[in-house]
This record gives sequence, C-alpha cells and structure tokens, in this order.
Amino acid sequence: MPDRAACLSRLHDLISRHTDGLITPEEHAELTAALAADSDARRVWFLRNDIDLGLMAAAERSREEIVVPEMPAVAAALPQRNRLLAKPGIAVAAAGLMIGVCGASAVWALTLPRVGGTDATIPVFSESFETGPAATVGGLPRGLTDPDGTLWRGDDAEVVTTWHQVEPVAGGRMLRFRRSTFAGEDSPASAWGDVYRLVDARPFLAISEGGPVSARLTASFALAPDACADGEAYSASVRIYAFDRDITDSPDPLPLSWVLDNCVASGMKKVPLVCGETGWQRVSVDASLPPDAKFFLLHVSAVRDVPRRSSDPAVFRGHFVDDISLELHESRGTR
Repeated sequence: MPDRAACLSRLHDLISRHTDGLITPEEHAELTAALAADSDARRVWFLRNDIDLGLMAAAERSREEIVVPEMPAVAAALPQRNRLLAKPGIAVAAAGLMIGVCGASAVWALTLPRVGGTDATIPVFSESFETGPAATVGGLPRGLTDPDGTLWRGDDAEVVTTWHQVEPVAGGRMLRFRRSTFAGEDSPASAWGDVYRLVDARPFLAISEGGPVSARLTASFALAPDACADGEAYSASVRIYAFDRDITDSPDPLPLSWVLDNCVASGMKKVPLVCGETGWQRVSVDASLPPDAKFFLLHVSAVRDVPRRSSDPAVFRGHFVDDISLELHESRGTR
C-alpha cells in the first residue's frame, strides 16, 4: 500500500503545479483520478483553494498598510500570479497554514477567513503554455478518448516566447494565433482564429455542496505594435460550452453547429482589441450550469472584424492569448 504521507505530498505537488499553470496532461489526469477516487483528496483540494484565496485577500487588505520589500531572486522565478508568496510575511503564513493541513486540520478553520462569506470558488483548469506541444492540432476535439483529446486544437496557432515586444503574462510562453483556418480545412471565408480545449470537470463538480453553480472562463489577450494593417479592426472572444457527457458521439469532422445544438449551457463574451495599444486585456465569460453539466469545451478566439470577408483566410501577425483559466463558482448560503 502506498505510504499515506508520500501520497499527500504528491497531491500537494500536483495541486501546486495546477495552480501555477505548469501541470502536464499526464499530471492533470493523475490529479483528476486522485480527486475522483478519494474524498479526503477533494477536501485537501478545497482547503488549498481556501488558503490561496485567504492569502490573497490578506495581502490585499494589508498592502497599503505595510510595505514589505520584494525578494527579487525568488520573485523573478515565480509565476506572476504567485509572486505574493515571495513576500516574507506571506511565505511564513503559507508555511504555517500548510503545517495545519498535514498536522491539525482544525487549525485552519480557526485562523483563515472565508473570502466572500457565502460563495466558494473551485479552480478547475489553468493554462500558461509552459508545457505541452509547440502548436495546436487542426480541427475541433471529439472527446477526451481521442488521441489528441486533451490538447489545444483548432486553427493554426503556435506557442512562442517574447514576440515583437509582447511578453507572456506569466512564465516564458504564450500562444500566438496564426491563421483563421488549419491545414486540411483551408477555409477562404473565415475571419475567426479559434482554439479549443476539452476539460473533464466531474471531480471538481463533486466538491460542490448542492448550491447554484456557474462556470467562468477567463483569458488574457494582447496585440503586438504591428499587429494591425491600415483599416483593420480586431476583437477577442471567449466562449464556454457545457455538456452532460464526453462528446465522443460527435460527428467527424465536428461542426460548431453540433456543439451549439448539443451543449446544456453556454456563454460568450466578445470585446474589441484596440490597435496600437500595448498590454494584456483580461476577458471573462460566465455560464450558469444545470445539474447535469459534466464536461466543458473552452473556445478562445482572435477575430478580424474589418475586413470581415476576403478571398483568403485571416492572417494574424501579432495576436496572442495567455493565462487561460476555468473556475466554478458556487453560492452556498449562510454557514
């Protein structure tokens, strides 16, 4: 039988890699299986989520009261979203709370406030493109049992490092949209560069306590200084589709119309990207979930709005997405 302490240590390592956006597809499958099989593992997952939220809230409350110098060597090595842990006080607090997890599970309940009071946030998926293939696989995914079912799929896009003065949000890599089609499709009329990812959310939905649940998909978009030619206009789009099953029964090739007809919930947000403006723009969309929602198809796009149609697919010269996340939000009422 595996050593319990070793299993707990491995679980914490997988959760940390998931939070940092560094988890590999194999590790994600391992984490999903562990959460699905063990209620204690799910409690640790939820506790870790509470700890992260509590630390961020405490840091935000004290930020204007106490100025603590950065530790540059440590902070530079951390993903942007976790650099608050490089603050001396926060690092010590994190260490103390983790001792509470392993040694005395009641300690955290006495010392850690619940952020939001009646709502819970359950992280499901995060992507910063630090690991995985260097390019998307053409076409829409057709279920997690597909050989490429756990990869980013869709139109031509590639993983790049700093490009034309655009730096990744966190880490060293980001996804660059290339064309609004892919090899084998070569659609001349398309103006949307689409990428998709399938996510099995069943273990995370199992953590919920029966309250109303919604899903939130968030992504960051950026344009290079030379991304737009004269007269062009672009937008960013995020869409989320929930299904009551894995979509292995979908047709091949999979048309988007089938996705729209068979999903049990969906949401979409499309916002303009201003040519000439630098910096990352965060875009989110929410979808209220019915009880039978189990799987999600994430759909992230760069869109050429002007000119809308042409004789060739749209070519994206400097359009990027990074720091994609999927979260569940549950309203739990008064505790």
